[in-house]
Amino acid sequence: MTEVARTRGGSSEVERGGIAEVAALGNELTGLFTRLGITQSQYAYRVHLDKSAVSRYLSGRRLAPQEFVDRLVREVEEHVGTPLRPEAREAIRSRRLEALRACNPAEYELETLRGELARSRRDAERVNRNIEALHVLLEHKESEARAVADDLTRLRLDWGAERTALARSQEELRSEIARLREDLADAERLRLEAERRGEELRGTVLRLEEELSRRRPAGGTGELPLDDFKRQIVAMTEAEDFPEVARELTEAAASRPLEEVAELFRWLWEGDLHETTVEAFATDVAQLRPLGDVLAFAREVVRPASHDLERTWVSAVATRVTERNAATVYKGLREPRRQGDPMSEWVLSEALGRTQNDADAISLTLAALAGTDYPAKGGRAAKALAHWRTSDPFGLRVLVGLARNGRPDVAIAVLASAIGEEPGRRPRDTEDLQLGRWIRELDDTRIDVLFDLAARLDDVGLMNFFTVRLAYDGSPLLDRLFDRLAGRGRLDLLDFRSFPELERPLTDWRRSRRQ
Repeated sequence: MTEVARTRGGSSEVERGGIAEVAALGNELTGLFTRLGITQSQYAYRVHLDKSAVSRYLSGRRLAPQEFVDRLVREVEEHVGTPLRPEAREAIRSRRLEALRACNPAEYELETLRGELARSRRDAERVNRNIEALHVLLEHKESEARAVADDLTRLRLDWGAERTALARSQEELRSEIARLREDLADAERLRLEAERRGEELRGTVLRLEEELSRRRPAGGTGELPLDDFKRQIVAMTEAEDFPEVARELTEAAASRPLEEVAELFRWLWEGDLHETTVEAFATDVAQLRPLGDVLAFAREVVRPASHDLERTWVSAVATRVTERNAATVYKGLREPRRQGDPMSEWVLSEALGRTQNDADAISLTLAALAGTDYPAKGGRAAKALAHWRTSDPFGLRVLVGLARNGRPDVAIAVLASAIGEEPGRRPRDTEDLQLGRWIRELDDTRIDVLFDLAARLDDVGLMNFFTVRLAYDGSPLLDRLFDRLAGRGRLDLLDFRSFPELERPLTDWRRSRRQ
C-alpha cells in the first residue's frame, strides 16, 4: 500500500476508490511540491488551475497530466536554483507511466511510443551532427591531401630526402580519408535507420491517436475506471461533499465515452441521489457534449418517464439550436418520445420561444423543417408560434411568412393552432375578439395570404370557426374572406346550423355581389 493510501484525513478520497499507482505518483508530486514552501491555493493561482484540480493531482485522486508534472518540476528547479538529479526525474517519470498503465493501458502505450519517438528523433539529430562533423573533417583532410599533392608536384625534380616522408604522409592521409569515408557511410546508414524507425513510430502514434479519439473525447486521460468512479461518487455523497460530487459529474458528462455517460446516467437515476443531481448531469451532457452525442443520448432521457427531467433536458438542448443545426436536431429527435409530441417538437418550440422577432422565428422554423413533412394538425412547435405572444399579431405574421417561403403546410398548421376550435364552444371571449383586431393590423398582402390559407383548411370545422370569429368581431374584412371562400368553391361548406350568426353577413355579401 502506498503512503497516500495509508495516510488518513486528506487522503480519504483515495481510500474511497483511488488507484494505488496514481496514489504513488501523488506521493512523488507532493514531496516535490513541499520544496516550494507555498500553499496549494497559491500554486493553483500561479499556474492558472482550479485549486480542486491541484488538490486531486497531489493527493493521488486523479492522474496528473504530463503538463502539470513538467511545470511542477520547472517550478522546483527555479526555486532551488539547481536542476533535479537524473534519478529523481526518472523516478517521477516511472511513477507516472505506472499510473497511466493502471488507468488507461491504451494511453500508456501511446505515451511510451511517444517517448520512443522522441528518443529516435534525438538519435537522428545526434547522427546528423556527427555527419556534419565528418563532412567538415573530410573536407579538411581532402584539402590537406590536395596541398600535399601540390607540394609533391612542385618538388618532383628535387625530392631528395623529403620524398619518402612526403609519400608516407600522403599514404597516411589516403588511409585516414578511406576510414573517414567508411565512418561517413556508417553514419549515413544509421541516419536512414533512424529516419525509418521514426516514420514507423510516427505512423503507430497517429493510428493510436486516431483510435483513441474515436473511442472517447479529448481530455479523458487518467480517468478512473467507471466502477471506481461510481464508488467515489457514493463515498463523496455519504460524506456530504456535494460541490465535489457536482464537479466530478460535470467533468464525467463532458469527457467520458458516450456509452459510459449513458450507463452513469442510468445508475444515477436508479440510485438514491437527489433528482436535481440527475437533472444537472443530463443538462451537462446536453450543453457540453458534441451535438451527435446529445441526439444519441435523448433516448436515455425519455426512459425514466420524468416530466421534470425531460423539460430540463429540452430547455438545455434548445439553447444549442441555431439555423445551421436546426434540421439536424429536429430530425435527430423525431423518434424519442414518451407521450404526445416527439421530442423534436418540444425542442423546436423552446428554441422558437428564444427568438426575438417574427423574421427570426420564420428562419428558424424553415431551417428546422427543411425536407420534412409537417402534419396538418400541427404540434407543439405550431402551438408555440400561434400563441407565444398575445400582445400583437406575431403568430399571424409568422404563418404568412412561412406560406410566402414555400411552406404553406406549416403555415396551415400554425393557423389551425391559432384558431383554437373546441367542440361546442361559441366565440365569446377576449381572444375571439382579438383575432379580428390582429388581422386588421396586417397589410393587405398579408391578409390575402392569410385568407387564402383559411380557405384551404381541410378541417371544415376549423374553417367555420375562423369565419365565425371574424363575423363575431364585426370585422369589415369578412366580405374579403367570403370572396376567397367563393373563389375556392368552399362557401357552401359554411355551417349556418352551428353558427347562425353567419347567415346574415353572407346574405348581405351575396346581395352586394348581385348588384
